Amino acid sequence: MIRKLASLLFGGRARRRAKLLATPFPEKWRPIVRSAVPHLHLLTSVQRQKLENDIRIFLAEKMFVAGGDISITETMRVTIAAGACMLIVALPQLDVFPKLREIIIYPHNFTEEIEAIGPDGRPYAIHRTRSGEAWHRGPVVLAWNTVAQGVASPHDGYNVVIHEFAHVLDMQEGAADGQPPLDTREAREKWVRVFYPAFDKFVDDQRRGRYTLVDPYGATNPAEFFAVASEHFFEQATLLQRFHPDLYDLLRDFYQQDPIQWGGDPRRIPRGIY
Repeated sequence: MIRKLASLLFGGRARRRAKLLATPFPEKWRPIVRSAVPHLHLLTSVQRQKLENDIRIFLAEKMFVAGGDISITETMRVTIAAGACMLIVALPQLDVFPKLREIIIYPHNFTEEIEAIGPDGRPYAIHRTRSGEAWHRGPVVLAWNTVAQGVASPHDGYNVVIHEFAHVLDMQEGAADGQPPLDTREAREKWVRVFYPAFDKFVDDQRRGRYTLVDPYGATNPAEFFAVASEHFFEQATLLQRFHPDLYDLLRDFYQQDPIQWGGDPRRIPRGIY
């Protein structure tokens, strides 16, 4: 019975996708995709086709919900879908974020309240401003002003769509731990051998007050380190490869993309970086 239900469920999804992908990619979406994926022209024809297919699947299967006073436009939906699907454009073994169902869009950065315990044992509230969140088995939350900023500045090392959807990849096989889905034992062993020591060194650098390329927020935990490193990988590849070559190689092997080959603005090396 379980096998029959699964066959009906996934068979129905396959039929819906086949019908969806039998239609041409909307021409009016192409300029939006080019803005969200500046290196689009450097993708192979197979990768471009996969990106367009994944975008259509993403938009058909994910629900976009307005958070606050905002009207969700087609430009917003296609921009977010393109930025997210760019991460998996060279990973045919991965489905289009299968556990994600909902994207909530706020007009501006939003505030969350967390509870902390003071030295006297009493709880108190801390208000933090956020531009994005990704929940395990829950939605992705994005601030549109920050999404738009990422599109306008593709080489500043800060892109909330890349960041949050790196988290979604991280959580695809369980809790966020800094390890995305890897399909071989060798890849998993290499990740443990390279990624976690790189994170430990990064945390130590932060504690000692050393300047680093990677955003200090990455020291929060391995999951944030993976998400922040992914932002630098796609947007500041030359610098990440120069200062963290092992980490760059690891991300290149996972994403099966080599952003150094795209060219673009490598930015000046920030002063104080060792």
